[in-house]
Parts: sequence; C-alpha cells; structure tokens
Amino acid sequence: MRGSAVGFPLSRSLDIKNTDKTSVEKLFDSSSSSLATSNLSSAEVSVADPNNRKGPLTIAAAGTYNTGKQNSQGRFVVTGSSSWAANRFLGFNGNGDLASNAVNWLSSDEDLISIRPKPQEDRRITMTRAQLNLVRATSQFILPLMVVVAGTLVWWKRR
Repeated sequence: MRGSAVGFPLSRSLDIKNTDKTSVEKLFDSSSSSLATSNLSSAEVSVADPNNRKGPLTIAAAGTYNTGKQNSQGRFVVTGSSSWAANRFLGFNGNGDLASNAVNWLSSDEDLISIRPKPQEDRRITMTRAQLNLVRATSQFILPLMVVVAGTLVWWKRR
C-alpha cells in the first residue's frame, strides 16, 4: 500500500522489540514532520519542548509469535489508534483496504491481499435541448449521409 494515505485519528507511537518468541516488523510510520508529546494536560503542543519526540514515528506493526506447537505460528497486528477502523474513518482513502488486508493476513489468506479499485464516479453529461438536437442530428443523419455520399462517389468514379 505504499503511497496510499491512511488516517489514524488520535494515534500514539509504538516501540518495536523482537523477542525469542516474537518477530515484529514495522508496517508504517508517520511523516518526518510529525511530533509526539507526552504532556496531554495542555491544549497546545509546543514544538520547542525537549520532551517531545520528532518523527517519523512507528504507527503500526505486525508480527508472528511462537505458539509452542509444532509448525504453528500466531499472527498479530498492532496499531497506535483504535478508531481508524471505525465506520466514520473506514471510507478514508486507504483505511478500508488496510483493514481488509490486515484481516486477510491474520487469517493466512495472503492471496486475498490487494488494493481494491476505486468505485467509478457518476460522470453524466448535461446538455441543453439545442446541444442534444445537434448531437442527435449529427449521429443519426449527417454522418450516415456522408458515408452514403462517399460510397456513391466511389461507385460513380469506378463505374
């Protein structure tokens, strides 16, 4: 989904750590101009605050873990926001694709992972009555008449 925008409202950053039982990879991160603050009591975020972390910050990660059974691994996806898959944000750019692809990967259906085509837009042509009459006359009478005249001229010349 490289190059596809997703929206994560009120998200927090993640720290990724691999252990002997888990293998974790970053899915995506924020932009380099993002900023993370730990001072949530203030209504404003100060860019000059030394406690703030500058981006890019990891927003989502996916990984596998050892279940303890032979040839069996579990899968997980962790995101820094829980509301990105809510109904009101699911239609935002790539959120729907991300949600369905995450579920397909979690269920081991890698063949179903894809980016769906955008729905077609309604592209109607609005014409006045005069424009409609001109298009009708051209397509029903003038163009067929030109073909008949050209055919008649070719026939007359070859005769």
